[in-house]
Amino acid sequence: MNNPAFTSFFASLEDLGRTLVKAARYAVGAISTMSWPTLLLGAVGLALLLTIVPLVLTLFVLFMAVKLVNGYLTDRATRGPATPYTPVKADGE
Repeated sequence: MNNPAFTSFFASLEDLGRTLVKAARYAVGAISTMSWPTLLLGAVGLALLLTIVPLVLTLFVLFMAVKLVNGYLTDRATRGPATPYTPVKADGE
């Protein structure tokens, strides 16, 4: 029995594999032509990118959550109850 859904899924996986191999070969070719100082700077830059960016995003989300919770808890206590809407009079007052 041939399952058309599995055949289509398997074809997609084969295509993905070919694309990844092609990208890896291109990257290896690009790295092999780099000089040692350029390769070192690229490695340090990649290491910084992989460590600093997640840290910054995590701290941003954490501080934003603290700010929202703090604003919700303190702002409600100081503002008091909401005032009802009062329409503007027709004579422009």
